Amino acid sequence: MSGGEFSWKNASAGRGALSAVKGALKYLVVPLFLVMLGIAVVTNEDGPQAIADILVEMRSIVLVLGAVLTALSFFHGAYPKGTYSRLTFGLAISVLVIVYAYLLLLNGRTQEVIGRELFEVDLWLIFTLYFFTAIFGVLMPLGEFMDRRPLWLNGTGATGKEGTEAPEAHRPYHDFRLRYGSLYNGLRLARNTLTWSVVLPLIVIILLEAGLTSLEVEELDPLLSSLEDVAAVVVLLGLPMTALAFFKGFYPRGSVSRFIPAEAMVLIGLYWIWVIGLEGKLLMEVEEIDISLDYSGLLMLIMLGSGLWLVYYALELFLYRKEWKEGGFKKDLEKKSGKKKALERPAEPLDKAPQP
Repeated sequence: MSGGEFSWKNASAGRGALSAVKGALKYLVVPLFLVMLGIAVVTNEDGPQAIADILVEMRSIVLVLGAVLTALSFFHGAYPKGTYSRLTFGLAISVLVIVYAYLLLLNGRTQEVIGRELFEVDLWLIFTLYFFTAIFGVLMPLGEFMDRRPLWLNGTGATGKEGTEAPEAHRPYHDFRLRYGSLYNGLRLARNTLTWSVVLPLIVIILLEAGLTSLEVEELDPLLSSLEDVAAVVVLLGLPMTALAFFKGFYPRGSVSRFIPAEAMVLIGLYWIWVIGLEGKLLMEVEEIDISLDYSGLLMLIMLGSGLWLVYYALELFLYRKEWKEGGFKKDLEKKSGKKKALERPAEPLDKAPQP
C-alpha cells in the first residue's frame, strides 16, 4: 500500500462535498427525520412512554454515527476510484453501517418494547436479512478497487488502455471470458436484486404475520399459512435471481454472457410475480364476512408488461454488440443505467496515479 495515495493532492474537495451531502441524507437527515417524527407522534398522541424513550436513544445514535458516516463519505468521495485511500474509507463506511443498524436494536430492548406495546415482531430476524445485503456493501468497495486499480495506475481514468482483440476472431462463447467483467457492477446488481426479490418481501411478510397474529382471529390461519408458503417460494426464486444478477451486471452490454442470465432472470421473475401476487386471488373469511377478490387479470397484465424485458435485452444485445466489438471488447465500468457512449468518455483528470 502506498501512503502517498492518502495525500490530499490526489483528492477532490468538490467530489468529496457531493459525496458528503449524499451520505448526510442517507445516514443522518432521513433517519433523524423519521425518529423525530416518531417522537412527535408518540408525544402528541400521548402514546407509550417506553416507545418515546427508545426513540430518544435512537436519536443519539443517529446523530453520532450519522455525523461520522457523513465525514467518512466526504473522504470516500474525494479520493479517486482504484486507490487504497478510497478503498479504506469505503470499507470503513460499509462496516460502520452494519454497526449502525445493530445499535438501533438497543441490545434487544427495541424488540421488547415493540412487542409489549404494539405486537410481537422478530427484529433480530429482520436484522439478519439486512445483514446479508450489507455483506455485499462490504464487498463492493473491493470489487471497485480491483476493477479500477490497473486503470488508475496507468493514469487512464474511466476508459483504460486494455489491449484490443480482432473482432473477426471473436466467437460468441468468448464473451464468457472473465476479463470482460466488472466485479463492482456484478456485486451491485446482485445486492439490489437480493434486496427487492428476497429481503424486502420477507420483511413485509414478517410484519404482516406479526400484525395478523396479534389479532388472534382463527379465521386468519389459512392466510398466515399461505404467507409462509409465499415466503418459502420467494427464497427459492430470489436466490437464483440474485446469482444470475451477478453475471448480468458483471458482463458488459452487447455480450451473450450478459444476455443469457438477463433473459433467465426475467423468466424466473415472472413466476416470482405470480407467487407474490397470490396467483391473482385473495380468499378470506373473518367473522361471517367473506372476502373474495379476483385480480388475476391485473396480475396477468403486470406479468405481460414485465415480460417485455425479454424483448428489451434482445434489443440490447443487438444494439450494443457492434459498439462493444468496435471498442475492443472493453469492460463496462459505468453503471448499467449510464449513457450509451460510456466507454467512449474521456479520461477523468482526477483518476490518475501520483506522479513521481
